[in-house]
Amino acid sequence: MRRYYLLLAFILMALMACRKEAILTSPAEVPGYTLPQGNHSYDDSIVQFYKKYNCYILYRFTHADFAYNYTNMREDSAFNANPAYIGYSLRFVYDQLILQYPDTFLQKTLPFKILLASYIGKGPERDAAGFASTVSTLTVGWADSTLLNKTPAEIKRLRGLLHRFYMERAYRVKGIDIPLAFQELVPFDYTTSNEANKYSMGIVGKVTGQSMNIVTDYLDYIEMITSHSKAELETTFFNPSIDTKGMIKRKYEVMINYFANTFGTDLQAVGDRP
Repeated sequence: MRRYYLLLAFILMALMACRKEAILTSPAEVPGYTLPQGNHSYDDSIVQFYKKYNCYILYRFTHADFAYNYTNMREDSAFNANPAYIGYSLRFVYDQLILQYPDTFLQKTLPFKILLASYIGKGPERDAAGFASTVSTLTVGWADSTLLNKTPAEIKRLRGLLHRFYMERAYRVKGIDIPLAFQELVPFDYTTSNEANKYSMGIVGKVTGQSMNIVTDYLDYIEMITSHSKAELETTFFNPSIDTKGMIKRKYEVMINYFANTFGTDLQAVGDRP
């Protein structure tokens, strides 16, 4: 009988070991990406970027790479980058996002992969923002001729959106937080806001066309800061005729202090870029 139990224990241990090995080597957990994806001059920088940050930059990808979000699939699509404009869109991401933050912040907040797409949308209709994020992915939908033709003012607007979608994903995976001081300044009830009273409530984004809540409020501030210089903010959002109760300036200062004290980064320096 004792030999029987010993044999049974041995069989159970063997089965558990096999199961553990199967879990560790499951094909679903091994990414199907091979770098470089080509032999262009920018491919070397993509490989070096992956080696440094363990983040893939892909300009050829599948719909699942873009749309899969663990619990659901996005309803829109992203289309592979136009080869003629990959280098330019990659430089846009490097200059406007990657080079603006210290390595410690990037290592904490970079996604598993960044997709460079010619555009994001449903069929031929381009999404207005041109960016998308899921839990594991940031997609930049400007790898075509349209980015090259943007004016400096339009590039600043796109930069704000780029940082917004980057931070949205980082927040979802707890790479960044909404500071308590910011939470204490938000409206008690966002549903009472409208285009006429939003500034007095400290809201800087659109209150129509999006579901207003503390997260969208927070992301609106990130977009505002990274797309405007301090001088521009002083004459617009901070102007007493707009910021009638000083709420915008107070929430702005909370944001600046949070990123400076927590991550050692100057968020306003991003907005001050030309």
